[in-house]
Amino acid sequence: MTTLTLARTIVGHLPRDAQITRLKNEITALKHRLAESASTMNELTDFRTQVLARLAGQHDEIARLRASTTANRVSRLPQRTATIGSCG
Repeated sequence: MTTLTLARTIVGHLPRDAQITRLKNEITALKHRLAESASTMNELTDFRTQVLARLAGQHDEIARLRASTTANRVSRLPQRTATIGSCG
């Protein structure tokens, strides 16, 4: 192999090697983003579970309070029918 052929071979591989390195770095970055996304999804799933549990608890408490108002003969306030001034 002549020096010119060897130089062309080496130079010809530089863009390919650079592309391989760039693609490896991109794969690493994408794997990192994927891991972060998975972590965020897990956190949001846990948060959703907690919120649903709280809502269910609040619903049960409201139902219990409504039942106790009729049992204890607690009267409800009348509905507001008229507005005073600019208050709504």
